[in-house]
Amino acid sequence: MVHALSRLRRRDDGAVAILTILLTSVVFIALCALVVDLGMARDTRRQAQNAADASVLAAGNVLYINGSTADITGAVAAAKAYAAKNYNVTDADWAACRDDTKLAITPDSPDGLLPDTCISFGPDATKPTKVQVKVPIRPVSTPFAGIWGVSTVPVSAVAVIGFDTGGLAKCGLCVLGDVAHHMQEGSITVNGASVAINGTLDAQNEKGSITVTSTAESGPGMSIDLQGPLPTKGTYLPYPPLVNQPPIVDPLALLVMPDYRALVAKTHSCTQGPGIYVSLEACPGGMLPGLYVLTGSTGGKNIDILAPHVTLDLVCSTSDVPRPCATAGEPGGSLSFNGGGYLNITAPVAPPPPDVLPANAGLAGLAIVADQNNTAQLAFGGNGAANSGTIYAARGQLAYNGNGGLGTNSLIVVNDFSFAGSPSAFVSSYTQDKNVDVPPSSMHLSQ
Repeated sequence: MVHALSRLRRRDDGAVAILTILLTSVVFIALCALVVDLGMARDTRRQAQNAADASVLAAGNVLYINGSTADITGAVAAAKAYAAKNYNVTDADWAACRDDTKLAITPDSPDGLLPDTCISFGPDATKPTKVQVKVPIRPVSTPFAGIWGVSTVPVSAVAVIGFDTGGLAKCGLCVLGDVAHHMQEGSITVNGASVAINGTLDAQNEKGSITVTSTAESGPGMSIDLQGPLPTKGTYLPYPPLVNQPPIVDPLALLVMPDYRALVAKTHSCTQGPGIYVSLEACPGGMLPGLYVLTGSTGGKNIDILAPHVTLDLVCSTSDVPRPCATAGEPGGSLSFNGGGYLNITAPVAPPPPDVLPANAGLAGLAIVADQNNTAQLAFGGNGAANSGTIYAARGQLAYNGNGGLGTNSLIVVNDFSFAGSPSAFVSSYTQDKNVDVPPSSMHLSQ
């Protein structure tokens, strides 16, 4: 009897061992299958995220390619092109795609009714500062996980880019040059925007002053931002100015320069209207509206110019034929008013007046613009200038002498400035609707 029980126990031990091996094998195979299936899903998820990142960056690169006007249609097309190239996304995939976290504007709705499509912009329809792309869901086959009844895993990815807000300039006076700037006894007063100065204010600023105030349009928080240290001389309000700040980036770096290819050379700027000129003549009665391209120097003691709805474009030239300035910097068209001479210029508005060519509609808010490599000076002394509209000379110098600075509402972007005489006063009550739009900038992935 004992012998029989012993044999029975040995037979049970063998069965348990076989069962243990079988169960262990099943679990091992299941775990291997899970690793393989999850690996495939994870690899597809990585591809989806790369595609979403590439697509949203492509959309962002196109969105403001023409300056401050958002090209949403072009941005959508760019996003879809990259998704097709990098992830084989089809139009049918986009039509079926839904995004519950979409931004406010969804221009790619396939039927014009569905609000939850996968390429979206926001928060503002005219100047969005965010773009979101969700690549359509892709089911990843899981053959091994089928033993648990799971045949596919849905995989998708979302990417978002943001821009620094444009529209209202961060600085009403933006000085880009990393050099020592001379104020001497000059004063700067800006209402409704900040003053930002790269480089340093040098020791000659004995009686110089900078005053910045807020307005209802700008809201609070206007400041004096200096890349350099706290100056030892001069007065500042608010005090102390913000010092050792990151250098200000050109807020108009994406500005589309005027297109002068259709213009012809002319000689009498007071009567012949828009065209290409070596210099401008006195015109106290008013120039005709439009674009005037200047290849030489204009100004003097007795040169009075009234320029309503006018843009002055200061360029370089060869034999008086306009061309871009050399990338290393080159003096081109310039302005110099002193004594009794003055320039009173008002930028074109949008829409343009009936007597302005439609081709000049893109000049709205732009009073004086210099080729981005033009190193020439914009000098105003005596009665100087009264401006309405943006003045942009990224490599140029703004020089105010005597009482050369009259009232202005301009956004002014220059490389350097120099004040001399007493008083020499720059006064600006910055008004956005009188200036060019500032394109959003500093695109970055935020998700």
